[in-house]
Amino acid sequence: MTKIVKIKSNPKAVTIKEKKLLLNFGFMKDNIKNLKEQLELMKNEIALVFDRIKTNLIVLVDTDTDYEGFAQKINRKLKRFDVTKFKEENPQLYEKYLVESFSVEYKVEYKLKTREEK
Repeated sequence: MTKIVKIKSNPKAVTIKEKKLLLNFGFMKDNIKNLKEQLELMKNEIALVFDRIKTNLIVLVDTDTDYEGFAQKINRKLKRFDVTKFKEENPQLYEKYLVESFSVEYKVEYKLKTREEK
């Protein structure tokens, strides 16, 4: 059985400026997601550069632009709490220390209108 969700109508009209704000919010969320994906792909290539040169510091001087600086590979040893293992081995204790939290997410979906729709 399909569940029907009713959307409450609000008698107050949303302004064109507010609609543009919401649409731009959606654009930015998508851009951030795409940039994160691109960064992950670039990390693999950057790792290959540092591995090939066998160094952890590369000086960056570009003769075509006025930029200069450095790129550095930093290895860190970290410790973290293994939540998955703890939950498997101590389910009651895990449940005991769970706390409820509240968050708000704003979701925007959009598509580009075709010429016929305009």
